[in-house]
Amino acid sequence: MIDFSSILSESEFSEFGRSRQSRKVKKGEAIFLEGKSPSSVFYLHAGKVKVFTTDAQGREQIIHLAKPGDLMGYRAMLGGDTYSCTGAAMEDTEVWVIPKETFFDLLDRNAAFSHAVIKLLTAELRHAEHHLAGLARKPVKSRLAEVMLLLADTYGFRDDGQTIDVSLTREEIAGLVGTATETTIRLLLSLRDEGFLATEGKKIRLLDVKGLRLLSENA
Repeated sequence: MIDFSSILSESEFSEFGRSRQSRKVKKGEAIFLEGKSPSSVFYLHAGKVKVFTTDAQGREQIIHLAKPGDLMGYRAMLGGDTYSCTGAAMEDTEVWVIPKETFFDLLDRNAAFSHAVIKLLTAELRHAEHHLAGLARKPVKSRLAEVMLLLADTYGFRDDGQTIDVSLTREEIAGLVGTATETTIRLLLSLRDEGFLATEGKKIRLLDVKGLRLLSENA
């Protein structure tokens, strides 16, 4: 995904920053809720956020993992619709809250800001199309390998250069892959036994990134 701050100039980002209110969010706390009408958009300043929908059985389908620099909740605002997903902090997080009126005022007055939002929206649509295509054609094990690479690409590694710098439950990983938790657990064990990765609780170390990439491309 595109870092929203990277497509604004320094002065444009400063203007954007002056328009915000800072909000501290505890791990597990919701930032915005599926089905609620938007009154603000949210810029992730620090921390990690999962954006997900919930099915009739209460299972999460994670749509996006947000990192610092991401803009959230803006699609509902632009469409005059309710939030289609819930955003919740995966660790203690800081978001900048941009009120609806301020957001639209920036869109009206700042062409570069408007272009940045359009570019971001286009990138998200392209990502969604890629994700749906993968769900339709890829085996679950290949999708799991792709998720491991996505996590590493989004959050990077810890100091050892192998441990992904994010802690997810097996349920959350299943929500990213789009499969049952039991299937995710079984396939993680399979990837571990085949030497692709190692696990320790919620920690995952990638031992064979090249092999995972080849596996993720298996359709």
